[in-house]
Amino acid sequence: MKTLGITLLATCFVVLAGCAHDHSEGIPLEEAPAYLQHHPVSEDGSAYLIDSLGYPGNQPFDPETGEITPEPVRDWQYVDQSNRPFGSEDLRGKVYVADFFFTSCPTICPKVASQMLRLEERFGDNPDFALVSFTVDPKRDTPERMTDYAGKLGIKDLDRWRFIYGDKFEIYDLDEDYLSVALENDAAPGGFDHSGYIVLVDRDGFVRSYASGLVEEEVTHLMDDVQMLLDKSAAK
Repeated sequence: MKTLGITLLATCFVVLAGCAHDHSEGIPLEEAPAYLQHHPVSEDGSAYLIDSLGYPGNQPFDPETGEITPEPVRDWQYVDQSNRPFGSEDLRGKVYVADFFFTSCPTICPKVASQMLRLEERFGDNPDFALVSFTVDPKRDTPERMTDYAGKLGIKDLDRWRFIYGDKFEIYDLDEDYLSVALENDAAPGGFDHSGYIVLVDRDGFVRSYASGLVEEEVTHLMDDVQMLLDKSAAK
């Protein structure tokens, strides 16, 4: 049975990577990789509907009907790597991905950055797509330092991909809206705990999907979710 389960899971990975969301009836729960759990479930509760996106996170809901009333990410206004004012309002009308990082991170940040670079490469020609990276270490990560960091990554367009510098405590609160974790911890490598999530936000500021920036397969699937939102928005 264990071998069969592994085979089904491996098959599912191949199908998801090759079909670009052509499973109109969804992926059966027992065959789906864990990262599909943030997708809506079919009415009969048997499958994840990968052709649609829900509103993951702790959203307000009616206790009687179970119907959720999703809320967007709270408004924020800080500066970017060029010391230019930049905030959530500047992202209205765009599909974007967000992550939390610090430039001296010795562990997961380089891996997450490599996946963000994949997203930039895939969608960099689409004017409706953007990326934002919030530093969790504003004491050291000045805009100038983040500009140097971005240069070393080889980022092509620093108007499309913004590195955000803001109040440390506000950023630590904001990360909850983006389903992430960011806090100081002297025992953690580099002095910070952070989740490494890459989070997808729609044109109206609602979180719609996410992936671990440490798992390439998850980010590959997230690319399909990005494309879904871009296609849906363009069709309006």
